Amino acid sequence: MENKREDGVLTIFIPERIDAGNASDIESELEAIRKEADDQQVVFDCSGLEYISSAGLRVIMKVVKQEKSVSVINVSPEVYDIFDVSGFTNFITVEKRA
Repeated sequence: MENKREDGVLTIFIPERIDAGNASDIESELEAIRKEADDQQVVFDCSGLEYISSAGLRVIMKVVKQEKSVSVINVSPEVYDIFDVSGFTNFITVEKRA
């Protein structure tokens, strides 16, 4: 999974799908990426994300519970609706792509 670190911000580029088939692999990858440094903020760039299941939402939630600041950016309108209906937009920043 691609990522970049800049000025205390870890940006992680989320793949095309997160579902029950790959959620545990993505979770393991996220843990390894986050252990490499002590960033102050985690940003999930979802510009490539087309589908997220409840298993994917659990992966995101785990990071939210462990990090100080988490936001989700570049979300398609369809994926934004999933974040909104599931209540994520009530406790983290979720921004639609421009």
